[in-house]
Amino acid sequence: MEKTRFFDLLAKIKSGEATPEEQLELNQHLAVSPDDLSLLKQIDECWEIPMSATTAPASEEVTTAWEGLRKKMSQQDERIGLPGRTGKVRMLVRYMAAIAAIFIVVLTAVWLWKPAPLKSSVQKNIVSTKNGSKSKIELPDGTQVWLNVGSRINYDENYGKGTRELTLTGEAYFDVAHNEKMPFVVHTGKMDIKVLGTIFNVKAYQGDYIAEAALIRGSIEVTFPGRPQEKLILRPHDKISIVSKTPDKNTNAGNATQGGETRPSILVSFIGYAPVDSAIVETSWVNNKLIFRGKTFEELSRDIERWFNVKLDVKNSSILSKKFTGTFSNESITEALDALSLSYPFHYKINKIDNTVTIQ
Repeated sequence: MEKTRFFDLLAKIKSGEATPEEQLELNQHLAVSPDDLSLLKQIDECWEIPMSATTAPASEEVTTAWEGLRKKMSQQDERIGLPGRTGKVRMLVRYMAAIAAIFIVVLTAVWLWKPAPLKSSVQKNIVSTKNGSKSKIELPDGTQVWLNVGSRINYDENYGKGTRELTLTGEAYFDVAHNEKMPFVVHTGKMDIKVLGTIFNVKAYQGDYIAEAALIRGSIEVTFPGRPQEKLILRPHDKISIVSKTPDKNTNAGNATQGGETRPSILVSFIGYAPVDSAIVETSWVNNKLIFRGKTFEELSRDIERWFNVKLDVKNSSILSKKFTGTFSNESITEALDALSLSYPFHYKINKIDNTVTIQ
């Protein structure tokens, strides 16, 4: 990979503008380029150094550093400016050199601001999707991962070299490459899932009351943070739900309390099927379908926000407890809301400037 492409990808990731494909491209490059991986570690470590006003560099030190970098930038511009190049090319080269120089000045200033010993760290690979966007990637071991809207996975550089562990926030569908000697582990806030090779779906969005894992093929072992004595083995077509709401009167052993705090409920059931085409409800999003059955509007609203990349402002609170059943595939947000309003009438207004939908 050319250095210009490397820094371009790095800039996009640092600014949060990289696509999942670009994130994966950089991760794959770092896996085979130890020099760039070492450079990225140094940048990340400098980025995290705290500032201290008592050790701020003198203004003349920053000025001297800047003048030296500007001189080098001009020399580089003269070297790259080959005969026949257009003004636009020279401007682009100078612009890229300026960005690099400013970036170096910032790092230098931060380093001088408060010197501190650098600590070795393991590089984290992060792949994410924004609301309204889905993606499919392949991990270094051949495991296929489909990321639903507004989701993120991260795994370190040692993935596949003794361990296969990642952390998920959001929803993902996994087709795990079989390896008996190296279990595949998914960590979420409410449960950890260990497998050898299988197909399953995990939904664990931040802010949701319920986290779920649905098994399609194979078997998985589910454990729970802070509850090491509890372990469940799921078989094909099983689904486990971790419910963080205050439990109702039908409490069970999974709802025991500690220190006055209610522990999440652990429910085991079966995956659902759509009545029309027998599609699996829990994994329908992989085929670009949002299937919901008996969901309250309060629960459904979070799916709608992520699926259509909008923000719902519900003024009509009476609709929150109403339950809806249906399927969306290629509908627009307007078509989806019109369809929902046929079940329980409501009015809505869309602000296209900030993608806000007001439900009245």
